[in-house]
Amino acid sequence: MYVVSVINYKGGVGKTTVTANLGAELANRGMKVLLIDLDPQTSLTFSFYDPDAWRERLRDARTVKRWYDSLRGDDGPVTLGELVISPGPANAHLSGTGRLDLIASHLGLSDIDLALARGVASGEEYDAALFRVRGALAQALHDHALYPYDMVLIDCPPNFNVVTQSAIIASDHLLIPAKADYLSTLGIDYLHGNVRELVDRYNADARRFATIRRHHKVAPGIAGVVFTMIQLLAQRPIAAHQGYMDQVRALGVPVFSTALRESVTLFATNTPRGVPVVLRDRVAAPVREELRQITTEFLAHLQPAGAAA
Repeated sequence: MYVVSVINYKGGVGKTTVTANLGAELANRGMKVLLIDLDPQTSLTFSFYDPDAWRERLRDARTVKRWYDSLRGDDGPVTLGELVISPGPANAHLSGTGRLDLIASHLGLSDIDLALARGVASGEEYDAALFRVRGALAQALHDHALYPYDMVLIDCPPNFNVVTQSAIIASDHLLIPAKADYLSTLGIDYLHGNVRELVDRYNADARRFATIRRHHKVAPGIAGVVFTMIQLLAQRPIAAHQGYMDQVRALGVPVFSTALRESVTLFATNTPRGVPVVLRDRVAAPVREELRQITTEFLAHLQPAGAAA
């Protein structure tokens, strides 16, 4: 099982769109895919379920917040496996034996950082508690109920809080959707540096607190940057966008050769729920083809895992 966090500090870059469509296309190719929505904005969850269904069926007992609450002892032991749900419309559009499942988010997840820290003293006790929380998701993903999945895609919040950090520590790779603009370019360099610092600190703490958890060195790689909402001229990115794309390549960060063009159908917030664009036949062919090409590139970055798919 490969675990990949989809992450960017900046909101509005198509992070959720990439997560939903990448997961759907992987499932359409026969993989068993689990999406985990860690963003309190709940956009990925609402891509598959309308707010009324979320309130009635998911909010109280079937979201990832319940698992984070259990880390504080607010609830009995909760496994990730018991939170998994299967979006019916999306799975009905899959061909072959693939499957697309989801662990939903909760609007209250935004308060979880403060809740996890409450009542913990400073110094050694605080460091140990933070180490436990940062590594808890990685440990929870070893739930036997999750073993059938080939791929776990985690939609992260647009920040670097402890929830995001727990996703990074749990991941084999990071995927970074970004717009070709100044703030996104600046943010990618900053994110890259913060990930390195977090990983170094966690690995040092793993040795320091070896009695808490068996040491397993964490080393998530960058699968690549996927540029989104690109404006084209003669089927090539306009000069302004190309300049920022080249700046990111100059950072030494892998960049996917395929970019996602600006598309009202793909990036609009009011698109129909339940079925990602890549699975819909009535969507313009270039948009679906770009999503499929990105999926192929993504798998190539994960070799040899991609070869097995």
